[in-house]
Amino acid sequence: MSQTRTSSIREIAIKLGVSTATISNALRGTGRVSSALAEQIRLEADRLGYVPDHTARALRTGKSNTIGLLVPNIGQPLFPAFAQAIERSAKRRGLAVLIGDSQGDPQQQEFEIRTMITRGVDALIVIPTRGTTIAPADVPVPVAVIDSAATTGNVAASDHREGGRLIARHLLELGHNRLLILAGPENSLVARERVEGMCDIFRQAGVKPALRHSDATFEAGSVLGRELDLRHFTACAAAYDALAIGFAIAVKDRGCSIPEDMSLTGFDDLMWAQIVSPPLTTVRQDLETVANHALAFVAGETDTSRIFPTELVLRQSTAHPSAFAKGGRHAE
Repeated sequence: MSQTRTSSIREIAIKLGVSTATISNALRGTGRVSSALAEQIRLEADRLGYVPDHTARALRTGKSNTIGLLVPNIGQPLFPAFAQAIERSAKRRGLAVLIGDSQGDPQQQEFEIRTMITRGVDALIVIPTRGTTIAPADVPVPVAVIDSAATTGNVAASDHREGGRLIARHLLELGHNRLLILAGPENSLVARERVEGMCDIFRQAGVKPALRHSDATFEAGSVLGRELDLRHFTACAAAYDALAIGFAIAVKDRGCSIPEDMSLTGFDDLMWAQIVSPPLTTVRQDLETVANHALAFVAGETDTSRIFPTELVLRQSTAHPSAFAKGGRHAE
């Protein structure tokens, strides 16, 4: 059986003719290394099969070089995508990631935080469970909270309110004025920011949308799609893609065609949004940028909090309201 041997930083340095410190800084994403040289170093490290020796570094520095990541529900599609973005950012810094799942339970969230600290993580990144607050002062390691601008202790987040405004402007520009908002959970600050952003713009236009609160899941959207009277609306804006997609499938079963009878939008730009029929107009978060800032914060590279822009992604689920839809003759 063949055996593989991992290379050392020294071998990479000799190969490229630079110092071991330069190699180390480039692989950790620190120091003053040009982007071109850093990319060359990463490519050479990959070619030589370099793997950081976390055990040796821990003995030398007294740190585990491990970041704890706590998500509210790993079963919801957005959070695995966040985890991947954070792991990529951590890898560039030579850090490992330990992932915990709060399962939507505040007590489980507290348990996971204690467990991660017991296991010796150097820092924590927490996407909090709805209705909970993380107090960084009460945690003995650096903590970065990823949630919303309204969240106590938030370090990195997307501009959820502006994302809601983008959706509202788009629907108004298409000519919609009979609007339904699937507003998500009432105790979610993220959902609240998104919905308030939509309502800011609708209010300015003299439009009063109908709001329906629910869980943020595909199943909740499906229930709303089956039960709501669709005749009153020409467009529906959902606070989450999962809600929108569940709603879309349910109303289609009732004979309502999107976007001919009703335009539909989501928020998050999950993979589902691209493959559902018709593809979903939605708002995209820059998960990589949010993740990288959270890592930079817990790594001591910055001490500032930031809110990052969102992007409206136009697809085939929105259109001008048809005469049929304006007449309120959707499937009952």
